[in-house]
Amino acid sequence: MKLDGRDSTFSPWKRRRSESKGGHIITRHSFSEEFDRDIYANMDLDIDTKRAAQKVSASLVSLVSRTGSEPFFMGSGTIIESEEVDGTHFSTILTSASLLRSTPESDAIPDDIKIDVYLSDGKSSEGQVFTYDFHYNIATIKIKTDLAFPSATLRFLDDSISVDPSAISESSQLRRHSDLFKLCPGDMVVAVGRYFDQPYELMAAPGKFSLDVFKFDCKELFRATCQISKCGIGGPLINLYGEVIGVNFYDRICTPFLPINITAKCLEHFKKYGRFCRPWLGMEMTNLYAENLGTLEKFLQKFPNISEGVLVEKFYGMIMEKTGESLELVVLRETNGQRLQTTVKASEASRDKFYRWPLPEECTVHVDRVRW
Repeated sequence: MKLDGRDSTFSPWKRRRSESKGGHIITRHSFSEEFDRDIYANMDLDIDTKRAAQKVSASLVSLVSRTGSEPFFMGSGTIIESEEVDGTHFSTILTSASLLRSTPESDAIPDDIKIDVYLSDGKSSEGQVFTYDFHYNIATIKIKTDLAFPSATLRFLDDSISVDPSAISESSQLRRHSDLFKLCPGDMVVAVGRYFDQPYELMAAPGKFSLDVFKFDCKELFRATCQISKCGIGGPLINLYGEVIGVNFYDRICTPFLPINITAKCLEHFKKYGRFCRPWLGMEMTNLYAENLGTLEKFLQKFPNISEGVLVEKFYGMIMEKTGESLELVVLRETNGQRLQTTVKASEASRDKFYRWPLPEECTVHVDRVRW
């Protein structure tokens, strides 16, 4: 049936796309994948996703690292600081240190590395490596431009989720919560990036904050169900207000992200002391809300008045070479429920404790039909 000469299946709210039938071979886990075109789930975006992506788009860049004339790595990044000096504008870009790393196991960057930065207006600028940290896999790149580019708004996360069965969950996307953004499982988030080739288009992948596990060493990582490609590595995860709440990394089935809280603290420490600090408490911990249901049931039976905190999974004994940073803790013993108040001194993580950041290898897959 047709209305006014148009197909009744036509929707003005979605982009009109033709369909290509027949078998196709595509390369997965490659930098050439555009995650708003090649990944089916991101082809038709809702209006909230589009609004949020446009809010941060002017601060979003694409980065290509090169050694000699050969491309080395591609990714995305976010302008987080801008300043003007004698009519020249300087911007600081937050991205992933994978842009600089020769191999996942390496702790050095190539001597001849060069960074090309592609801005939201399509122009390019030469980037200078300002600092990097392979433990948290973050880096900052400096650029110089004639025009000013806006800095993205950063919003720290509040992940203090209560496991009290009497608590009523409210969506943090509907209202602000003090100066922090309260992120709860199921809340909508958007991973955004910029493609590294002309016309350097904005890409967006909506998803939800999730507590599901994934195989990364970094215990501070959170997870979103967004589906991005490798060229989105280092780009921002944003809330529906367009505020940056994390730095994206890549996995086959999800988007791991480092909360912007941790990134900001690392950069603040670098500005103050000229180096990155990687605190090590000698313990492996898991947020209480992230534990499995059986563990939660036993915990609440034993401690019915405790609904927030962390469970210590491993303790590595006395910590040596204390740095002077300290953390006050209230500890509940599992055996007898005894309540102890103590101060733990932090040391610094040695290189053998640095997190590993592997990337899936490229592979070809056959699909029966692809929407273009």
